[in-house]
Amino acid sequence: MGKKKKERNEFDGQFAGVEFKLMESEAFKNLSIHTKWLYVVFRHKFYGGNRRNIILTYKEVKEEMAINTFIKSRNKLIENGIIDVIKRGGLEKQPMIYGLSNRWKKYGTKDFIQVDIEKILPKIYTTKFKKGHQFMGNRFKKKEHS
Repeated sequence: MGKKKKERNEFDGQFAGVEFKLMESEAFKNLSIHTKWLYVVFRHKFYGGNRRNIILTYKEVKEEMAINTFIKSRNKLIENGIIDVIKRGGLEKQPMIYGLSNRWKKYGTKDFIQVDIEKILPKIYTTKFKKGHQFMGNRFKKKEHS
């Protein structure tokens, strides 16, 4: 009989790993499954030389999750120090640029750098318009039939 071959961990293409220290940290443990999955998506976009230059667009995310879920999950990753916003996008369809952060290592301590989401990603529209809502003068008033 011949020797048994040892099984190797062979990867077919790119993979997205998560550090054990991060997985065991309080910053990661309290995340929802959607937020953890979003982190894996960010790691998948990381290829070694772009730690502070990761682009993830809404169009790419729509295939994985709802946009509202993405926004809540992204904000939680930022709040917990796992990712950072490097450059805000939006103007002339420029994408937002993210970076992987190490702030999570100090999460829960006095040295943790807290980021205020409202300051870096302010809500542009605060009023939600409903059917029949009056704005822009009387231009959009409901017409009554006689």
